[in-house]
Amino acid sequence: MRLDGRPLPAPLISASNRVIALNQAERPDWEEVKIEVRFRTPRELRTGGWQVVGCYSSLSERRTNTRSLTRLVQESDDVWAGVVLAHHDDHRRRIDLDALITATVREVPGRIIGRAADMWTIDLEARTPARKNTVKAVWSDFTAADKPFLNPYRDDPWTIEASGEEPTLYLNSAFEGLRQLMRTSDRTTRDVVGAQVASDMWVALFNAAAASVETDADGQPEWPSGWRAAVLRRMLPDVFPEHSPDDALIEIHSRREQGEESDLQARLLHAASRQAQLPKRLSGFIRILAKKENL
Repeated sequence: MRLDGRPLPAPLISASNRVIALNQAERPDWEEVKIEVRFRTPRELRTGGWQVVGCYSSLSERRTNTRSLTRLVQESDDVWAGVVLAHHDDHRRRIDLDALITATVREVPGRIIGRAADMWTIDLEARTPARKNTVKAVWSDFTAADKPFLNPYRDDPWTIEASGEEPTLYLNSAFEGLRQLMRTSDRTTRDVVGAQVASDMWVALFNAAAASVETDADGQPEWPSGWRAAVLRRMLPDVFPEHSPDDALIEIHSRREQGEESDLQARLLHAASRQAQLPKRLSGFIRILAKKENL
């Protein structure tokens, strides 16, 4: 990887987190970063009956609505490689680096038949290459006059704001007993409450992420960027286990567009419960209650 022709310092690249941090780069006024990418496709691709298979690297940023594709060259049966360029003037915060496979399917060219399992992030503001797909938790009084956006939820124990670059979980400090309940020494009780909060959070994040899905010039839904893409990639296999991730994205977009969401919420609640491990936490809580009743 090179920044204006010079090698980027190794500490700014994290393979485990799949993040490149450019805030502390030696050239703050850099113009261009050059990234050598290599993408390995599954062996099943050879026998899929596809035609005109191609592999591309994608750079995108939601904030600037910037998207570019670089065609990769096939080095061997399963390996594709190329050089991707990102220009500083085209981006502001975080760039998603993805890879996708296209092919001619049933005489329709350019159909996406696969993507990289995990995206990389090029973070222009980060000093260290750490992944930021996290949810910030904040205790706040939902009845406070200086928090008018929380006042409509004054009777709720928590709510989730998922419209910005970083989702926020607000915990209602005015809700009697909530703080004590979440900090109780009884681990089982604490786990059940935490799992319920997490389940509600996953539902809110998924709905926000699904609502952000846009379509390309051909009307095909495109993966969003940042935490929204991470949420969809994590939950869609549980929401639509019978579909591949790309087909699941098409399914969720189609249902929302056509208003055919009859069983979608049931599927979503199931997926959110799995992510939050709610069934496991609740089963343990019920077993402990049963033991206490038999004492």
